[in-house]
Amino acid sequence: MVVATGVILVLVAWEATDLWRYFSGRGELGQDWVFYVKLGHRWLDSGVIYGDRQLTGQPYHVLVNDDNTYPPTSILLFAAFAVVPPLVSALAWWVAPIAVIVYAVVRLRPSAWTWPLIVLCVFWPRTIGSLIVGNSDLVSAGFVAGGILWGWPGALGFFKPSFAPFGLVGARRPSWWIALAAGVALSVPFLLNGSWADYVTAVRNWDLPWDRAILNIPLLLIPIVAWLGRRDRSLSSEDIGEAAT
Repeated sequence: MVVATGVILVLVAWEATDLWRYFSGRGELGQDWVFYVKLGHRWLDSGVIYGDRQLTGQPYHVLVNDDNTYPPTSILLFAAFAVVPPLVSALAWWVAPIAVIVYAVVRLRPSAWTWPLIVLCVFWPRTIGSLIVGNSDLVSAGFVAGGILWGWPGALGFFKPSFAPFGLVGARRPSWWIALAAGVALSVPFLLNGSWADYVTAVRNWDLPWDRAILNIPLLLIPIVAWLGRRDRSLSSEDIGEAAT
């Protein structure tokens, strides 16, 4: 297991270097994070969440990092990263979820049989690509890891509907239900001002496939694989529900 893990880690380093050069050559390092911050600024400045093209009621092609495909309450997350200095925002966007994921793996002390599986999840090209461009998949994985450890962060995973099943992680803890109730309460103002209706219009007419997020799942599986192979079995009943598993 140690040798297999080491070999895969070498491949991870090679692939990460190659993808870094690719995205750097295209000027796309951190491009997704830049887009989320731009959405936050646009909402704070004008109250606009979705573009006019998305609200015509006519079919349209989704432009990556131009059209907002997130539910209305997600704008609160993006706005939070827009109001702080860019350096602080960038560090928080990358460092916070990575730190939670790493802490979860260390805390769970997974058995050796999970090590190659965990690094294979990292080796998956979409995982490394998400890290380089700052995709929200990284934040979703942080919420999964947090849900396993503390319960309530798991409910925040619903900010990305394509990963909605992972939002159930931690559902057996009271704190998860408190976080869910808080999320519902925050949704009410967006319901009253018509933002949820706008979101439904945008979703009904875009051309995104329903299974578009499947290839991005390995990143979210990292803390779950660690949980499945955990050595501390006392974490079995309260940290993640059987349905979520």
